[in-house]
Order: sequence, then C-alpha cells, then structure tokens
Amino acid sequence: MMDSVNVKIQTSKIYLILSIATYLLGLFVTWYYFYTIALSLGISILLSLWLIYFLPRTVWLSHPNSIIKMALNKDTLTIEKNDHSTQQYTAFYPAYQSRFLLIIAAGTQSVVIFKDSLAPQSLSTLNRYFNTQKNANT
Repeated sequence: MMDSVNVKIQTSKIYLILSIATYLLGLFVTWYYFYTIALSLGISILLSLWLIYFLPRTVWLSHPNSIIKMALNKDTLTIEKNDHSTQQYTAFYPAYQSRFLLIIAAGTQSVVIFKDSLAPQSLSTLNRYFNTQKNANT
C-alpha cells in the first residue's frame, strides 16, 4: 500500500491551450454577435487585459499563491506555494479524478492538477494513491 507521494507541479500545456481557446472563443463571439464596433473593441480590449493578467499569474504559476509542490501522506496533505509558504490539511479528498485531471479539495483550497503538469506517470500515481486510501478505509 502506498503511504506517501511527493510531486512538483509545473506549467500545464493543456491548461494553456484551454485558456487560449477560451480567449479566442470570447473574441469570436465579441466580433460575430455584437453589432457595434465600439462595444466589440471595448470588450476585446478587456479580454486582452484579462489574458495578459491571467496567463502569467495562473497558467505559468508565477503568482505567489500558485501551488508548486504537494506532499500526500496517509492522513495529511501539505502544499507549498510560490512564496515558499506551506499549509497542511488533515481533511482532503479527490473531488474529481480522471486520466487527464485530478482536483483535490482541501479546506477552502482546490488543487487542480493536469496530467502534463507533473512528471510522467505521476498523475496515475496520485490516482492510485487515492484509490488505495479509499479501499483501505472501506
């Protein structure tokens, strides 16, 4: 049985592609459905400002509150943020599990982990960890 897992979280290409696709869809809708140039231009500028703010801070994990490391032990979850602060949680659970995405709920935090943001096979290791813990508790 697996008792602990340590992972380092990196930038996800999947999250980057989804973010840019959402941005481009927003631009398309803005220019296709709005019939005034001023409104389309204003919303396009706002969307571009949002993208300039959003990508570096959230997708590239440069925000001080971005989670960059995580350690799972049998009864604790420890996360390290970009500002080198750590938090421990004793109550945590996988809110969503799939082959490409894992969302861990811990207190008011949600740790979203895409498959390509970890070393190879690490997401399956995390999924295996939660599955063995679930089976051990039943």
